[in-house]
Amino acid sequence: MMKHLFTLIALTALAIAPVHALTPQQAQQAIDNMANDAQLRHASLGVAVYDLDSARVIASHGLDQSDITASTMKTVTSAAALELLGNDFCFETPVYLDGEIKGDRFKGNLVVRGTGDPTLGSRYLAQLPDFVGEIVTALRQRGISRIEGAIVADDSYYPFPYYHSAWDVGDLGWSYGAAVHALNWADNVVNLSFSVDSSLQVSPFTITPAVPGLQVINRLHLGYRDAVEPNLEYATPAIVLVGEAVAKDYRFNVVNPTPAALLADSITHALQHSGFKFKLKDNAYRKLRNPQRTLLLVHRSPALTDIITSLLDRSDNMYAHALLRAIGAHDRSLVGKDMMHTDLDATGIAAIKRWLTAGGVDTSPLFMRDGSGLARANKASPHFFVEMLAMMQRTRPSGTRLCDLMPTAAGRVGSELKATPLATDIVLKSGSMSDVQCFVGYYPAHQPRYAWAVLANNYNCSRAQIKQHIGNLLINLFGQ
Repeated sequence: MMKHLFTLIALTALAIAPVHALTPQQAQQAIDNMANDAQLRHASLGVAVYDLDSARVIASHGLDQSDITASTMKTVTSAAALELLGNDFCFETPVYLDGEIKGDRFKGNLVVRGTGDPTLGSRYLAQLPDFVGEIVTALRQRGISRIEGAIVADDSYYPFPYYHSAWDVGDLGWSYGAAVHALNWADNVVNLSFSVDSSLQVSPFTITPAVPGLQVINRLHLGYRDAVEPNLEYATPAIVLVGEAVAKDYRFNVVNPTPAALLADSITHALQHSGFKFKLKDNAYRKLRNPQRTLLLVHRSPALTDIITSLLDRSDNMYAHALLRAIGAHDRSLVGKDMMHTDLDATGIAAIKRWLTAGGVDTSPLFMRDGSGLARANKASPHFFVEMLAMMQRTRPSGTRLCDLMPTAAGRVGSELKATPLATDIVLKSGSMSDVQCFVGYYPAHQPRYAWAVLANNYNCSRAQIKQHIGNLLINLFGQ
């Protein structure tokens, strides 16, 4: 009883703890001090601080200029998904038996129908259901112990290209550039390893886990500098290594262009190792006279709030792109259709802009090209960001809020802020790429009084230094 009393007192004290109140003059001075730093003399810098109580911007620099956002664009996609899809939305992946069931024997095709779930087999979500294990269990529950046929991983729901057309081709082979397929498996990433010895001989390439049919094509120049880049060829399919390599061991994560093939192989191996008498026979279905389609199971992803929490924390481009496509499919009432349109990304963006406009947010400074921010063509102004963040506080008085799903500032914005209470009392989303460092967020974390945004492009300092500048600004704004 006493323990619960102490907990209640602590929570009450936290709830009534005074928030550091900003005057517009103090906030503007802190922003001006940062903007006038010599290392930011040639930078394109946008800053805005928005008072949620008075519903106005109280201090700014470059308020209405649109700059490259990098992954801060994920807050827009995540916020829209919460509103347009709902907290409890989840992706559904049906599994069918196409064929004949006679006693304990099934003859035909086991069909996995992909609908864009990015979490299948993901390593990043706690308590993620074992999709392959679900299939094995469902077969046993139907009394099936013998299977003659094929595993069909139906990846046709999304047409090619699976990646976004605005993404840079140099990003598509690296793990952060994983595309969204109808069937995604194990984050659509594999590990590629090989060695170059002192005589510049290249060892055999190893892909882990092994993907059926996936090749590695070596177009490397050897002996000059360490600059290996993976490209993709979907038609082959192949990982094509280009650039230059030196004598060393190489091991890095690259995109798997055929996740459906790896999923089908994973199911096959699971059946073989689970005591099923499984005979892989591609033509079994075609020989049946009266095949029937039977729903075996419907796998449901974790809830949307869990997906968003993970993608914002890790800045997962594939998860964000999957949500954009889900928004597009929902907007056109296409969920459950046989195939999505090729303009699904544009449909999702149009739906997001309509939602923002209906909420009173001016979208003219928003140049949204994808849902993740990976494309450098994504741009927005700090004014747009704080208005969007403010809208998410106004329109969700109950239930899960965007601020509840955003990570804390701890370890993300400079070493000095890390040592202050602001490390856990600010929530934010970061975004970075070459010559770009951005942050948007709320203070305080659980009962926000302020929304803020900092977009820095083309600064004359290191990434660590620009993060330190932004961290110091947040200390000057919100520190006590």
